[in-house]
Amino acid sequence: MSNPETLDIENFKFRDLHPDVFLGTASDRYAGWLGQIYSEKLYADRIARRKKTVGGKSFVEEVLPVESVKEYFQHFRVLELDFTFYRLLLEEGGEPTPNYHVLQRYRQYLKEGDSLILKVPQAICAQKLWRGGRYVVNESYLNGAIFTRQFYDPAVAILGPYLSGLIFEQEYQRKKDRTSPQELATALDLFFEEIPKESRYHLELRTEPYLANPVFQVMEKHGVGQVLSHWTWLSTLDKQFAKSGRRFFNSGGQAIIRLMT
Repeated sequence: MSNPETLDIENFKFRDLHPDVFLGTASDRYAGWLGQIYSEKLYADRIARRKKTVGGKSFVEEVLPVESVKEYFQHFRVLELDFTFYRLLLEEGGEPTPNYHVLQRYRQYLKEGDSLILKVPQAICAQKLWRGGRYVVNESYLNGAIFTRQFYDPAVAILGPYLSGLIFEQEYQRKKDRTSPQELATALDLFFEEIPKESRYHLELRTEPYLANPVFQVMEKHGVGQVLSHWTWLSTLDKQFAKSGRRFFNSGGQAIIRLMT
């Protein structure tokens, strides 16, 4: 039976949808959520403004302090943090990056029942990276040692039981650049053999031809979940699920669906 304190859809409270259903958002701290998720009296005068550039266009982003995650978790049970996609947690020499310190601040405000999903850095997942106005080959692509030492180990150390999932997101591959599904499967197999065994891994492939049996076999072998992604150049969620034979591969019994609006 739902608890009215934690399930109140009109007021955006979704913590008690179902014991096995977690609803959350990709990123948080948006000033635009004041009055809905966050209290104006607490944060209206604590908005940080920073300039960002996406696709050659600049805009000002308004964000709340990390402390606001306490109110976020009054509404949701899970939060996906996207900022970890853009930088590792440790430098090559072991020095903490700014992302390391931000993740530590999040940890300070978590309580029992709260869960975080982290995006694995693009330095690990992306075949190419945008550098200097062009895409260049990613020299650390699927490097198990870098993933383990500079991201996985510190993430687990910081978050402990609050870490409920890790998403490996690979960008869309243009036809003229992409390798075959079999080649990708071989590379993924070697990578997942090398890194720590886990029940919290999930793979989001944004290239439709990669949703193929060779890749699914590797995912099943290593217990890596298929992220069903509502993304521009992918088929419907139902068709994506059908391609894998409507099977769940994650060894922890989890499934992640990402809805993008």
